Amino acid sequence: MEQAEIKALLDKYWQAETSLEEERQLADYFRRPEIDPALEPLRSLFDWRAEEAELTPGEDFDRRMLERIGQQDASIGQSRMPIVPVRPLRLPSIGFAAAAAVLLCICISFFLTVSGPGPTPGRNVATSASLPVVTPPHAVVHEVKDTYDDPQQALAAVRQALLIASNGISKGRHITQKNINRFHNSWQAATGD
Repeated sequence: MEQAEIKALLDKYWQAETSLEEERQLADYFRRPEIDPALEPLRSLFDWRAEEAELTPGEDFDRRMLERIGQQDASIGQSRMPIVPVRPLRLPSIGFAAAAAVLLCICISFFLTVSGPGPTPGRNVATSASLPVVTPPHAVVHEVKDTYDDPQQALAAVRQALLIASNGISKGRHITQKNINRFHNSWQAATGD
């Protein structure tokens, strides 16, 4: 093989696009006594592949694997956690969900009527002739006004708020990842994987 072909095959190899035949061609090339000196460091990689291909399991391999499988089956049967069957969704639970939805709608409508916006001072509110508008005494009318006069100050405040939120999310993600790692390690210790 020419050096250009070998380099093209190596490029394909590093991209995991080579076929088994092409990998054999590379392995054959690196088994030669003399190769391109620039490719000499890669010889050990292909030597290792050849050595690994020659490895075979020992005579007691099947027995050991069957023993491990038997141990795992036995440990599954001795699990401390009871297996709870999953029950299908029952119809009364749908009724409870519907009742909860109705109750939620009633609470929201009550909240909106009590704390909803009342008439604004100095503004004439058109009302029905038969029903006067009653503003609850605890209802507070808020005017919306800008906090900042300068748009650059407002932008800086928004950036600061987003930075604080981002830091909080990052901390939460770090804590979650730490807990996932702890769970994974516990799972490996319990299952022996």
